[in-house]
Amino acid sequence: MSLLHPFSIDLEDWYQGIESPFSAWAGKEERLHQGMDKLIALLDASQTKCTFFVLGWIGEKHPQLIRRLADAGHEIASHGYSHEKVYDLSPQKFREESMLTKTILEDCSGQQVVGHRAPFFSITEKSLWALEILKECGYTYDCSISPVKTWRYGIAGCPEEIFRIKEIDLLEFPVSTFSLLHKKLGIGGAYFRIFPYWFFKKAFQRNTAANRPTMFYAHPWEYDPAHPRVEMEFKAKLTHYHNLKGMYARTEKLLHEFSFGTVASVLAQAEAAKKISTYSLHELSSTQA
Repeated sequence: MSLLHPFSIDLEDWYQGIESPFSAWAGKEERLHQGMDKLIALLDASQTKCTFFVLGWIGEKHPQLIRRLADAGHEIASHGYSHEKVYDLSPQKFREESMLTKTILEDCSGQQVVGHRAPFFSITEKSLWALEILKECGYTYDCSISPVKTWRYGIAGCPEEIFRIKEIDLLEFPVSTFSLLHKKLGIGGAYFRIFPYWFFKKAFQRNTAANRPTMFYAHPWEYDPAHPRVEMEFKAKLTHYHNLKGMYARTEKLLHEFSFGTVASVLAQAEAAKKISTYSLHELSSTQA
C-alpha cells in the first residue's frame, strides 16, 4: 500500500478565521458553501478522502452538509464549538464545548467522532490540561500541537512525528513542518499560500521517500478569494488574505502529485507499522525549558 498523507480541513466560515468573537457572529455574511463547493470538487476529482475538523456551531447550522460529507466517506472530527483559543477557555468551558461538539457532530454525521483539532492550534504549554479532558470526553486523537512557535500558538521543541501521550493514551499528530533558513514553517494554510509551491513539493517528496506521513491543512474560506476584507493587524491580515487566488490551483496540483487520506486512516497505518513514539506530558511541558 502506498503511503497516505492526511488531508485535513478546518470547517469554518471566513469570519471565524479572523478571530471574530462568538458574540459578533450574528449578521455576518455566510459564505461557507462558496469555498466548500470548490473543495468538494477537488476531493471528488482526485478521489481523496479528507478529515473535516468541524465547528460544533457549524454542525448545528449546516447538518445536511455534515451528513453529505460523512456519506461521501470523509471523516468528521471536532474543531471545538465557538472557535475560541483553548488557552482562553477555562477547563470546565473546554470540557462543555468538547462534549457538546462531539454530540452535535455524531448526530449530524452518524459517525463516531474521535478526532480533535483546537482553533488556531491553541493547545500550547499553557493548555496541556486540555489533552486529558479530550481523552475523558471520548476522543482518541488530537491534532492541535504545533512545533512552529508563533504569536498565537506552538510548543518549540515539540516532537515532529505522530506520538502517543503516555499518561492518557491519546495519540497526537502535530503540525507537519518544513525548514527554511533554519526556521520551521507549517505545511498548509497561510504558509502554503505565501511560500513557493516547490517548497512543499520537496517536503512531501522527502517525507514520502522516508515513509513519513505529512499533514496538510486548510480552510474553506481559503478557496473563496471574494470573501469580505476587514481591517486587522498586519500579521493577521497577511496570513488570512495573501494569495487566496492561488490556493485552488496549488491544492489541485498537490492532490495530483501525492496520495492523501483521512487522519484516522493514516494513524491506523502508523499503528499497524508500529511507528508511533511515546512521550509524557512532562516531556512536552519541558520542551520550553
